[in-house]
Amino acid sequence: MREPKTGNNKYLKELNQATILDLIRTTAGISRKALADRTGLSATATGAIVKELLGAEFIREVGEGKSSGGRKPVMLELNPDSYYAFGFDIDMRFIYAVVLDITGKIHYEEKWENKSSLTPEEAVRQIRRIFDTVVSDLKLRKERILGVGVSIPGMLDITTRKIYLAPNLGWSDVDIREGLSQELDVPVYLDNEAMCSAFCENWLGICRGVEDFICINIESGIGAGIFVRGKIYRGYTGSAGEVGHISVDENGPRCKCGNVGCLETMASISAMAQKYRELVGETCPAVSENTIDQNFEALLKGAREGEPACLRIFRTAAVSLGKAIGYLINAFNPQTIVLGKKFPQYAGLVLDDIAKSAARTALAHLAESCTIVPSSFGENSSALGAAIIPIRKLFGK
Repeated sequence: MREPKTGNNKYLKELNQATILDLIRTTAGISRKALADRTGLSATATGAIVKELLGAEFIREVGEGKSSGGRKPVMLELNPDSYYAFGFDIDMRFIYAVVLDITGKIHYEEKWENKSSLTPEEAVRQIRRIFDTVVSDLKLRKERILGVGVSIPGMLDITTRKIYLAPNLGWSDVDIREGLSQELDVPVYLDNEAMCSAFCENWLGICRGVEDFICINIESGIGAGIFVRGKIYRGYTGSAGEVGHISVDENGPRCKCGNVGCLETMASISAMAQKYRELVGETCPAVSENTIDQNFEALLKGAREGEPACLRIFRTAAVSLGKAIGYLINAFNPQTIVLGKKFPQYAGLVLDDIAKSAARTALAHLAESCTIVPSSFGENSSALGAAIIPIRKLFGK
């Protein structure tokens, strides 16, 4: 491999730095010589980059490795507690906030409940208040903050990153990135909440090292983040992953999108909570005053206690979800499908039903090569993934 001329080209220098950083991140202890061998860079060029990264405290030396015949090599690893990134997941009910360092270690995690529905302006003010509070409490230096990622339950313009539709928030044609950038004075990145959860799974979760996977979030809506050949797949306009609007029942209820029998109307948390409300409404009128979360928790409790009607609601939803997953398996041939957000809370009740339903709609050899698993994260996956966005930039992702 011909060595790039790094000295006269800022871009190539940054690319080489990112490549070396990523090798250090993904290898449990690696020497300068191993870095040179893996990248094709000379020992001199590798040493110069490592020296800069040590000086900036992105990495640290961690003892000696085994010798292959000379001086024992000094091993390198990412420096924890050195640089940080914030992640915010905006929901109609809360803002979930996290802080990670560059190793993925969580330094702060909190759900801030919304007392009322958020306007874009109030979301900016609330994030600023949380940001200032956490920076002060953790005693963070501003120059050590890589940036802020924000997860949005809606669709964004692929070029401007403006929010053109976030129906659960009641937002359309909104730009909060500009306001946040001015308020926080750090780089700000926005992305769809399912895409953020996929970043989380790719960086910290089940799909580390998996190039082809789909992360499906089950919440008040249903959306997906898709990785193809190790890269996020966004589609032509940036809106790939709207799997909640796959029609799974031509006789199903009408969806807010105008279609009938969309997956969201059959298998989302709000759809299951509504079915529970209808189930017990006649004998318990007070249930009509409950929130979606309260009705879902009551439904889940009933199912765990073996109530047949509650179990039937979950299993009916699981069949619809499995049907849609079968279509996705046929279309994308993923190695793994991860089901996240609320799903891990009830995975044990329905995972077999989902797999059987998916097998009925997917081609057999494709279904056999795909694993369907619950996420190892809960509702914080989108906030974690949002925080990973500025960290990924450091590693050239």
